[in-house]
Amino acid sequence: MRFGNVFVCLAGVAAASLSAGLLADDAKTTDAAKKVTFEDDVKPILRQHCLNCHSQSDKRGGLAMDSYGALMEGGGSGEVVYDDGDAETSRLWQLVNHDDTPVMPPSQPKLPAEQLQVIRSWIEGGILENSGSKAKAKKKNALAFVASTSGRPEGPPPMPEALPQKVPVVTKRAAATTAIGASPWAPLVALAGQKQITLYHTETAELLGVLPFEEGIPQSIRFSRDGQYLIAGGGEHSVKGIAAVYSIKNGERVAQVGDELDTVFDADVNDNMTRIALGGPQRMLRIYDATDGTLLFDIKKHTDWIYSVAYSPDGVLVASGDRSGGLVVWEADTGRQYLDLTGHKGAIRSLAWRDDSNVLASASEDGTVKLWDVNSGKAIRSINAGSGGVTAVQFDHKGQLVTAGKDRKVRLWDAGGKQIKESPAASEAVLEVAITHDSSKMIYGDWTGAVRMSAVADPKQIQNLAANPPPAKERIGAVEQTLASIKVKLTPLQAKRDQTVSGLQAAQKALADMDAKIKQQCETIAKRQAEIAAKKAKREKAIAGLPALVSKSRDAFDSVIASRVGLGNAPDDAALVGTANLEAALATQLTAIAQQRRLVVQTKKDEAALAGTLKSLQGDLAGMQTKRTEIEKTVQTAKVAAEQAEKAYAAVAGELSEVEKKRQLLAEAIQ
Repeated sequence: MRFGNVFVCLAGVAAASLSAGLLADDAKTTDAAKKVTFEDDVKPILRQHCLNCHSQSDKRGGLAMDSYGALMEGGGSGEVVYDDGDAETSRLWQLVNHDDTPVMPPSQPKLPAEQLQVIRSWIEGGILENSGSKAKAKKKNALAFVASTSGRPEGPPPMPEALPQKVPVVTKRAAATTAIGASPWAPLVALAGQKQITLYHTETAELLGVLPFEEGIPQSIRFSRDGQYLIAGGGEHSVKGIAAVYSIKNGERVAQVGDELDTVFDADVNDNMTRIALGGPQRMLRIYDATDGTLLFDIKKHTDWIYSVAYSPDGVLVASGDRSGGLVVWEADTGRQYLDLTGHKGAIRSLAWRDDSNVLASASEDGTVKLWDVNSGKAIRSINAGSGGVTAVQFDHKGQLVTAGKDRKVRLWDAGGKQIKESPAASEAVLEVAITHDSSKMIYGDWTGAVRMSAVADPKQIQNLAANPPPAKERIGAVEQTLASIKVKLTPLQAKRDQTVSGLQAAQKALADMDAKIKQQCETIAKRQAEIAAKKAKREKAIAGLPALVSKSRDAFDSVIASRVGLGNAPDDAALVGTANLEAALATQLTAIAQQRRLVVQTKKDEAALAGTLKSLQGDLAGMQTKRTEIEKTVQTAKVAAEQAEKAYAAVAGELSEVEKKRQLLAEAIQ
């Protein structure tokens, strides 16, 4: 039997199984909730088929299955069952169900369906030992993962602004794919070519630019944690190897380290861009100061070519894997060994860290991808990811894995190691793979140099990307055609924008005019209200003054009566004058009273007239306000139309600007 890559033999399978018959009979009479245990149900099956090769006296592959404890311990390649209730990821189930090779029992038909169901039910029930055992609560091991946005820069994700367009090497067809890297936060992918790195927009498949790599062929491409830089390792075999850092915005090479006597197979930068680790055929893991190129550590541990190097996202650890299956994790700050992970039986072609830095994935030519808990140093999953060998592995932000293999397939796995997607077969072995920042597309390249971008939702939806793009002089014609088509598209959009802006301005003017009228009307109403208030105050003042005038006139009247009585029959002139004066004073007072009463009546009439005018003015104001509401709706409608027209125009104008910029860069590349 082979658990991981350990080959072990199983005894031949008997044609009929007594235990299976008993189990079948039991199934008819027992409750559906009956416990399936190792001692009562699974061990009889193992005794019949497995114990000749897997007992304490003959532990093929380091695995014994004659006791519960021995089976739980696992074999030379690690555990074969887990107490998480997941049969699909159990190595034991994969082999006996013929989901993986070597199938068990070897050169024999599968176990009877009844026995397979017993084994599956036992695993899914919590791998109970006996009838007294209780299923453990499903533990959360290092596979438990919560997506994180750690490392994401503030603002829009970094995207190229003005990349070089000159193609250093023009070929009729691309060479075998050596490296693919996807930005962690932007729709951007980089492909290795001959003395160049091409960058594409993953949403449009547009070629954005070409970075020169004069030292030879890039063997690895990675992005910095914030996506602002690209790190490429490579060179020319038996001549030179380096690691270079490029700015994503303008393609400028901002740093270069290493002076290897052979190419660099892989290189990575730590979380804060201060150190670069690289490895290659010289079997030395070298760590450099990224700021000045000083060699900090020269670590000799590997006995074969180092194929893979990867810093953990938090920068605490750095892992390296080699051609002989050696896998070591180092303390990044000190260069001291942290873990020596054994289990792979073939070359380790690729390493990838999960975002939380707790799990390391290793892809090997032994056909497996192993997930390592770096806190415990144990393999928590071994995934059969393709016959013939796995060539690449990458995590996405969800903890999912994408793998490539020599069986010409690309596969997507969930965080627990279950396959959820598979690409159509490529024409040759797939050598490199990456997944976009939003997990929507897989980009992979094969031995022929063909690079495909496949939709995760439907892997059959494929776009081709060229790692060997045509020269600038051939591409500029297409860009000019694009410019012409964009200009044609822009003309009506500009007319629409101008029209909607004019409509908005007219509506805004009508609203402003109406506001002016409403303001004037409000001022007139306020004036009328002030006049009414003044009339009312005058009337009330006149009314308030009448009692005093009347009282005074009564006194004057009494004085006149008394004076008249005192005149007698022969009044003298003085008496007559005195009485006349009193009568004149009384007349004046009565006139004043009459005038005051007339004032009260008149102000009341004036107040009523003004109130009528005020009501009319207020009615007119209400009509104006209703009209204003209608005009305001017109303004809002016109504003939305203008904004939409401006947005549509700006989008195409921005596209025009970008294409014009690209045309300029192509023109410069031709010169």
